[in-house]
Amino acid sequence: MDHDLLVEAVLASGVVLPAPGPGFLKLQTAASDDDAGPRELAQAVSQDPAITGALLRVANSPVFRPRSAPRSALEAITMLGRTRTLATAASVALKNQCDGIDAAALEAIWSASAQAAEQSYRAARATRFKALADSAYLAALMQDAGIAVALRRAPEHSSVLRMAGASLEAGTRALDALTGTDHAAAGYLVARNWKLPLEVCEAIRAHHDPRIARRLADEGRRIALLLAVGRRLRDGTTPDWVDWEEPVETELGLTAADLDELAADAD
Repeated sequence: MDHDLLVEAVLASGVVLPAPGPGFLKLQTAASDDDAGPRELAQAVSQDPAITGALLRVANSPVFRPRSAPRSALEAITMLGRTRTLATAASVALKNQCDGIDAAALEAIWSASAQAAEQSYRAARATRFKALADSAYLAALMQDAGIAVALRRAPEHSSVLRMAGASLEAGTRALDALTGTDHAAAGYLVARNWKLPLEVCEAIRAHHDPRIARRLADEGRRIALLLAVGRRLRDGTTPDWVDWEEPVETELGLTAADLDELAADAD
């Protein structure tokens, strides 16, 4: 990524980045082995009930339309695949690092991120870039990881996030202003620290700035566009969407009518 003053500023501020946790680290180690399959990944999370429970909830969600309900971590991982399994575990690991932060604010963030992940995944499947669907899911689920960094430093500002939809997006911008932090830059640092794929990290950094997205390599740029589409499908047309609409249509081929149809299908 190009010289990034905001990322450097977040680093210089002395923020403490959340640690990934033992369950996620075991899974990540297993996932890094190309020869490891669902059985090895399931074994890696076998001692972590929080990750196992989350995998089952995600695998049974309507967006993945399971033919039969997965009943074990192995069945859930077999259905979700490596990247979406890693995404789910990363989200759980991050949530576990947020003790002491306002519960209502956290629930709003996690719920919004889960919705955005599902919508970004659906959007990718509707384009010629279907191969990016799992990476878009991972990036969308972690795109607001930087909010946890900001709230750990300034929990007194958590009230601005006790909302949903477009109001939550406005709240994240208010949190940045109140704390002097850029949550997209902080989220990029969390993702890099957790060794997520570079294109996912870069899409997280760019998820509120189309100018940064334009400078990314193809995969990172397209994932950033899919994140914007996920928020559009989750929140409707917002001021944030205006700057993304044209590049989404040009590069992803998703018109306003296509997005309306995807939104209607989700409802």
